[in-house]
Amino acid sequence: MQLYYSILVFILGTIFGSFLNVIIYRLPKNESIVYGSSHCPNCQKRIKAYDLIPIISFFILKGKCRSCDHPISIRYPLVELMTGIGFYLVFNLYQFTLTTIIGIILTMILICVAMIDIDTMEIYDRFHLMIFFLAFVNLFLTSLPLLDHLIGMVVISIPFYIIAYLTGGIGGGDIKLMFVTGLLLGYKATLVAFFIAVIIGGTVAIYLLISKQKERGSKLAFGPFLCIGIYFAFLYGNTIMNWYLSLL
Repeated sequence: MQLYYSILVFILGTIFGSFLNVIIYRLPKNESIVYGSSHCPNCQKRIKAYDLIPIISFFILKGKCRSCDHPISIRYPLVELMTGIGFYLVFNLYQFTLTTIIGIILTMILICVAMIDIDTMEIYDRFHLMIFFLAFVNLFLTSLPLLDHLIGMVVISIPFYIIAYLTGGIGGGDIKLMFVTGLLLGYKATLVAFFIAVIIGGTVAIYLLISKQKERGSKLAFGPFLCIGIYFAFLYGNTIMNWYLSLL
């Protein structure tokens, strides 16, 4: 039965991931995410329902539009797959609880934030407000003291603000993101989120420099790495920090 529910949650995640693709594509263009049918960005032909099956349709169509053979970006099935896996991991840990609902909503927000930040180098305030609302609701569910969550709001966001003020090297969206997620996670998990982001972000930056895809001084969106760190910190942050502290 557990396997059945897990598969169902994964499939549900891929379906929501398909909708996230719409949000990620349309929001920066100020297009409605509610009205208007899905269409090929090249030939503008409406995409039929049978070509919108998450992940599967991409492979059936061999990564091309059925009408004009224009290549379909691999990011579309990847977003659907990431959302499915994201839903699955949250459900696998928290099961049938309100925390699962918070985690699933957080997963969708973080995927949108990460992908839009990659495209635009911007994190919209509406996503910060959504996470703040989740954090507020979570205060009634968490076993952590309120002080842990209040410290979490500033433990990374304040250093980020200082760095931004002195060097301009941190964007305001990243500061706000760590502020609201700090309230959600508490300070221990927030620190874990930051360290995960730094490790992954640093590794990617080094690779891009070595492969000459980026030059020194080039801008690189840090939001996606923060989103990865926040997601895994939501799942395992306090466990990781408590394990680390036990080694000291």
